[in-house]
Formats: sequence, structure tokens, C-alpha cells
Amino acid sequence: MDKVYIDNNRQSQTVELPKYGEVKLIVKDGKVVQYVVIESHILADKNA
Repeated sequence: MDKVYIDNNRQSQTVELPKYGEVKLIVKDGKVVQYVVIESHILADKNA
């Protein structure tokens, strides 16, 4: 899994990126104040 590293004055955080999905970063004054990871899954094709 790929990772994103968020570095700010207080601490460093590692956010693992999902294989399918999205990561939302909320930035205030040039600093990440919150992040949300939404993971999606691919359903099997029932015709296959």
C-alpha cells in the first residue's frame, strides 16, 4: 500500500492510501488539520 506522510510542527503522521477510494485533506493556513480516508471495494461481476 502506498503512503502519504504529513509533517507539521507538532508531529509527523503517516496515512496509508487505499487501493480503491479517496483521501481528503483539510488544510488551514497551509497545514493539514484533518484528513478522511474513504475506502471503496470493487464488487465481482455477476456475469463473469
